[in-house]
Amino acid sequence: MSIPRTHPARYQASMHPGLKVDEEVSDDEKKNKLQEAGKIAAEIRQIISKKTKPGTSALELCMEADDLIRKKNAVPAFPINISINDATAHYTSPPNDTLVMPDVGVVKIDVGVAIDGFIADTAQSVDLDGSYKELIQSTIDATEIGIKLIRPDAMTGNIGGVIEKTIRDAGFKPVRELSGHLVERYVVHAGKTVPCVGEFKGDMVELGETYAIETFASSGQGSVHADMNKITIFRASPLRVKARSPAARKVLKAAIHEFGGMPFAERWLTTTGLSRATAGRGLRELQRMGGIIEYHLLRTASSDSVTSQHEHTMIINEDGAEVTTRDVL
Repeated sequence: MSIPRTHPARYQASMHPGLKVDEEVSDDEKKNKLQEAGKIAAEIRQIISKKTKPGTSALELCMEADDLIRKKNAVPAFPINISINDATAHYTSPPNDTLVMPDVGVVKIDVGVAIDGFIADTAQSVDLDGSYKELIQSTIDATEIGIKLIRPDAMTGNIGGVIEKTIRDAGFKPVRELSGHLVERYVVHAGKTVPCVGEFKGDMVELGETYAIETFASSGQGSVHADMNKITIFRASPLRVKARSPAARKVLKAAIHEFGGMPFAERWLTTTGLSRATAGRGLRELQRMGGIIEYHLLRTASSDSVTSQHEHTMIINEDGAEVTTRDVL
């Protein structure tokens, strides 16, 4: 899952009591949980991608992903993103969604899985009619070259330069506002970024860190903007707010404790015992108060351009990257 590089969304989970962010975990246990989360995320990504076809319901795909993850004794690290054509990131189905897959285009399937807060984030693109093979391949190639280059002491800005060249050499443009990212416990985007374009220095990669290398290519100008009228993903704000209504208090409690302070979908609120009406009312109140962070749908600058996405999560070892989200099916 991506966010604009210029607005990193690090969530200070320690500000919310009840989350076990300070719990002692050995290096081996951490690695095992990251590997298991990665295996599950890869499996779900593959299953949902294979079912993504013209006419398929977005809501059915989202709900199936939710169910499959929970059946694996894991939780979603964020709602599955199913973003179509010019919609580049941050679309997940709201309740009663009527969206279906079109006959032509590219669908980005972005899956996050967490086990005790340890996260795997992975994505692939589905070509609905076979028209976008080169576009999709450019992001596959860009992600793979990033995986080869990332290692302790590497500078992410340099990696971004090679990612950018790979996409441009294929005849497309990288999406400059979006990036890969450091991943920490309960935090999908933890501050450091791996850009899709070259930067002077960037961030230094350190031994033992976990990264998601996430690349985006565009058939258009390589730029995205927030659609202010489309918000389907939310997260508890680290700001302390005093919710007035019982509905808002229940939604805030769910956002922090049920969803671990990580991004969530409105459709999830009914799984916590809230009615759809109560959930919607409470969520709107928190939005007005600033108690909820909103993830706007990200669209390309031109509605006739199409984007692709490819992403893997990896643990940084002494000799490079150990990818946790390789294909398992």
